[in-house]
Amino acid sequence: MGYDTTESIVAEIEQYATNTSAFITPVMRTLSKKHQAGNFDLERAIAYVDRYCLIPAAKQYRREFGSMSDSWSGMFPKAIRMMAAESIVRHAVAEFKLGNYWN
Repeated sequence: MGYDTTESIVAEIEQYATNTSAFITPVMRTLSKKHQAGNFDLERAIAYVDRYCLIPAAKQYRREFGSMSDSWSGMFPKAIRMMAAESIVRHAVAEFKLGNYWN
């Protein structure tokens, strides 16, 4: 991949996932519904973003930019994905508090 710092790897997967509507839209709609219903849990939301947004994004990123010898989990280890998921969820919560929901 050619990135030197953890922060740059986190930013890469976060930007790739959030700029691809197939990954981010269904997840944000679900989180919006949970927040509006009042049963939003931050830890569960972070795990949800990792599972349903970042893992598929990491797999697709590897297909597009990786080589046959790269593994998606090697390119984006769980710790990296969790940092990106936390960032995505915290940005989403800030928007939800302003009343900006994905419908």
